[in-house]
This record gives sequence, structure tokens and C-alpha cells, in this order.
Amino acid sequence: MATSARTRKSEAEKTIPARQPYGAGSLSEKAPGVWRLRVYDRDEKRQRQRTFRGTKTGASRALGEFLTEVERKQVVRSRETVGKLLDEWLTQLEANARRPSTIAGYRQKIEHDIRPALGQVALASLTSEQLDRFYRAQTKRGLSSATVRQLHAILAAACHQGLKWKLLRENPASDASPPSVRNALIVTPDLEQVNALYRAARDLDPVLGTAVALAALTGARRGELAALKWSDMDVAGGRVAISRSVGVVEGVTYEGDTKTHAHRVVALDEVGVTVLRDRWLEMVDLSTRAGSPLVEDPYVLSYNANGAAPVNPDTLTHKFATIAKASGIKCHLHSLRHFSVTTLIAAGVDVRTVAERHGHAQATMTLNRYSHALPERDREAAGILGRALTP
Repeated sequence: MATSARTRKSEAEKTIPARQPYGAGSLSEKAPGVWRLRVYDRDEKRQRQRTFRGTKTGASRALGEFLTEVERKQVVRSRETVGKLLDEWLTQLEANARRPSTIAGYRQKIEHDIRPALGQVALASLTSEQLDRFYRAQTKRGLSSATVRQLHAILAAACHQGLKWKLLRENPASDASPPSVRNALIVTPDLEQVNALYRAARDLDPVLGTAVALAALTGARRGELAALKWSDMDVAGGRVAISRSVGVVEGVTYEGDTKTHAHRVVALDEVGVTVLRDRWLEMVDLSTRAGSPLVEDPYVLSYNANGAAPVNPDTLTHKFATIAKASGIKCHLHSLRHFSVTTLIAAGVDVRTVAERHGHAQATMTLNRYSHALPERDREAAGILGRALTP
């Protein structure tokens, strides 16, 4: 009795187990002498297939070669190390034009903390348990919880990129447990201390004096202060446009976006306008005495007579530290940014306005970090409610 066409097709399409020295694979006969070879690619998490024409024996041999080819690719990838992945990840960040100071910070932590412990570990064998042991070891040797979490963030980001590159099947950092960090209470100088620091800075150095005043009045970061040019100033309207930042990496000065890559305009009152006008007169006087005309668009904070080059942010930090120590005030230049934020929050300025003025990415970050400035507002709120309920 003749076999039906449907029966013949069923027999031809049935899966014939093949020798599988390296992984899962199968072959099926689509038509007489035409075979479909299938191999599961664990890296790409999908079935790969190809067609072979010939005998069943030849098809089985071709399937074995196909399996070996896929496995060889996986073995080569498994030889990647954590150190090599981190290097490739940094290169990718540079190609995406990340801030040089950010990349330099990542590289310093990688070279000093991560590479000595994990650099030679095979990427394929990296586990969340191994990362947790690394975090505990870093804490034990004295690193703060915040710093250890920064190391975790670097490893997690690099491994996430490794997933995209098919170098990893899963991100071991996703299940790791870095130490939790409690928001430390931010200690800020009070109004009397800020005024004392401003006077000391102004007496020591006009550039530093202007920087201290603008830092307290605008809350700008030191790199943003250094990047200010006179074209950013609307003295008549009392406004400052903050859209760039100056940084120094390995002795090379660069200018780029602000930390959050956002442009903002900050208002100044009469005090801030007076500081700017005084600074302009100082620059004109220095330029005239030095016989060096100001460039077309000079930097506001510059030690060059013509204003052509910005002040080094590190110079501002070091000089401020000197006057703070001499004044017996424990704070650093960035403390003036904290002063600006906490003063406004305590005065009742809405958090969204404070966040936008200081270039915070989200208002929630402002609330979380500066919640200590809210108790005074809470007491005022209590008074409002109490008066409302008074007979």
C-alpha cells in the first residue's frame, strides 16, 4: 500500500537526534536530501539555522561542525576578563562624549580599587557572591559606604554594556548587595561665617572674592563659576546664564556642559549686580595697567590681564581652603552651594524653584538631600494651623 503524501512529509520533517558534543542541536529533512540544521546560541538566546544538501551522514557531520563553530565563539567570549570589559566600557563612554572629568574619576576608581581585586577574573565566571565579597573587603579596608556604592555602580554599568555586547548572559551586579548609604547631615556655614569668608577672600584676591560671592548668591558649582564669561552676564537685568563648566584632567583644561547638561538662568539682586560691576572695573584696571587689552569675550574669573583664560577650579578650591582654615571655619568651597540651597529652602522658597536655580536634575533629589532645612518651615506650618483652629 502506497504511503500517503502527508505521511511522507511527516517522516521527512521529523527531528533526527544528532551527536551533540558541545550543546543543543537538531536536524530535520525538509525534502529529500535537503536538511535543516538548528543550533541554540546561548549568547544570543536564539535558534540559529542553516541548510545542508546531501546525505543524512553528511548532515550529521555538518551539524557537529555547526555546533563547534557556535561553541568556539562562546568560548572565545568567555575568555574576556573584568579588566578588559572595564577598558572597553571606558572607551565607549569617551566615544559618547562623556565629560572628561567623569571618565577620569571612573578610571581612577577602576585602577586604584577594582582592577587589583577583579581585573583578572574571567568575565564568564563573575558572580554576585564574588562582588559582595569584594564590597565587604573594600569596606573593611576603610572605604566609605558611598564610595563602595560608586564602585558597584561602575561594575553594574560595565556589565550592563557587556550584556549588550553579548559578552555576558546576565548581569551579576543586578543581584549583588552593596552597602546602603545614609544621607549624611550637610553642615553649612551660617550667614555670619559666609560674610567673614567673603571679606577674607576679597582682601586676599579679587578673583577669589568674586568667586565666593557668586558661589553663595547663585549656588553654582566651581566649574560653572570658572566657565562664566561676560557674555553670560546681564548686569542691567540682574541675570546670569549658566551653560558650561570648566574642568582640568591631568593638567589639561577643558570646557564642556554642566553636570546635568542643562542650561539655566539665575537671577541676581542688587548685591550680586554690585559684585559684577566691581569685578568689571577691576578687570579693566588690570588690563590697562598691564597694557593687555581685554579679549572680545573675557572670562569673569581669570588671572590673565586680558581675561583670555579661565581660572583653574582647583585654584579656587585651594585658596578657599586657605582662608577657611585661617578663619577657623570648617567648610570648603562647595559648602557655599549648600548654603545657598538650605537658605532658600528655610526661607520658604518652593523646592522646584530651588532645584532649577541650582541645576538639580530632579526636585526630589533636592528634598532628599536637604531635608534638614525643612524643620523651620514645619514649625511655621504648625503655627498657621494653630492660628486657624484658635477660637
